[in-house]
Amino acid sequence: MNLKISGKKVVVFGGTGFVGSHLVSGLCKEACQIDIITRSNKRKLDFFLGNEPGQVRIKKINCFTKDNIDSLINGADIVFNLIGILYESKQSSFKNVHVEIPKELASSAFRLGVSNFVHLSALNIDKSRNSFYSDSKLLGESGIKEKFPNAIIVRPSVVFGKGDNFINFFYSLSKISPILPIIGTPRIIDKNRFFPKIDFGKRVRFQPIYVGDLVDFLVKTCTLKKKSFELAGPTIQTFDQIYDVILRLKDKKRLYLPLPFFVARTLAFFLELFPEPPLTRDQIRLLMVDNISSKGLMNLKEFVKVPSSLHTVIGSYL
Repeated sequence: MNLKISGKKVVVFGGTGFVGSHLVSGLCKEACQIDIITRSNKRKLDFFLGNEPGQVRIKKINCFTKDNIDSLINGADIVFNLIGILYESKQSSFKNVHVEIPKELASSAFRLGVSNFVHLSALNIDKSRNSFYSDSKLLGESGIKEKFPNAIIVRPSVVFGKGDNFINFFYSLSKISPILPIIGTPRIIDKNRFFPKIDFGKRVRFQPIYVGDLVDFLVKTCTLKKKSFELAGPTIQTFDQIYDVILRLKDKKRLYLPLPFFVARTLAFFLELFPEPPLTRDQIRLLMVDNISSKGLMNLKEFVKVPSSLHTVIGSYL
């Protein structure tokens, strides 16, 4: 427990999402008052709301204007910003969601005297500069630091757990498809040669972090000042290794299909026509940089002594 937040008022923007719902559940154990700020019309939430009546309140926001934000943040001790998108739509752009909204939240929090502002970003965005997602995340971080210099910035690797859209997506895919893609394999090393050099052993690498560990970390560090943390789990895994864990749990067998980046980009072009695309060209750009960090694991272990790996947790929620 973090006794420093006992009795404090905590405002969570994006509290109805995957990470947000788990964070609210974690905060409920800390004897603090929690306001969930959401853009959705969701009236009922599928997680436990509070240890006592009135501990958690859900508030709707339609437009992120200065007055609206001020009215929601006023009186808060800690503000979490978990708002984010994986792809753009007519209603939401990376610039608005990752840059403009966080900057307004940080500005309001500073102006109203909020003690702590915590922003959830993403791992290795500084290494994926050809990605619109990464560029917007970096600009968002800069805007937050400008408006709220003492902000906490947390950059986690891919997050897994109950309700995630990573492991659950591949599990759902394995139920309907006999083939699972290994994106980024093989990789062309030298395109300028007459016969390009091809690396058949190259794999995209992930270091997934369990949502329970992420929440534990956020709760324990939310009262710190002016810190930036990379976070990553205890195990580095590739697409095929992640598939192995899923299929072994469900006692299934599937064929793995190597899908080079140039083929994946073509596929993503057509998938972007879907209202909720399962894969975009910008996400392919992100996959070209391994989502791993040795520093991230060290940071996590400083506050979470025994981090959970995918194979030890997956059976509890998949």
